[in-house]
Amino acid sequence: MNKAVLPTLLGAFTSLLAIWALHTFLMVNDCINQGGEFEYATAKCLLKDGQLYDSGIAEYVLALYFVVGFGVSFFVSKLLRKWLNIPR
Repeated sequence: MNKAVLPTLLGAFTSLLAIWALHTFLMVNDCINQGGEFEYATAKCLLKDGQLYDSGIAEYVLALYFVVGFGVSFFVSKLLRKWLNIPR
């Protein structure tokens, strides 16, 4: 594997982990706090009475995922390149 590709791949993987953690924090915890159960297959929150819960922040969260994904990927990639002394 090319040594210069490693920081980019690790940055992308780290950004996926950050987005997953952010999703759990924002969407799943909000659903559970409302007394519901989050269904991962449909990405919906089902309340105890059978109704779907919509927090209204899904559009904003999607934009936040985009920003966080690029930011974390860029930061981790730059940091690894600096630590490993890999030229661009």
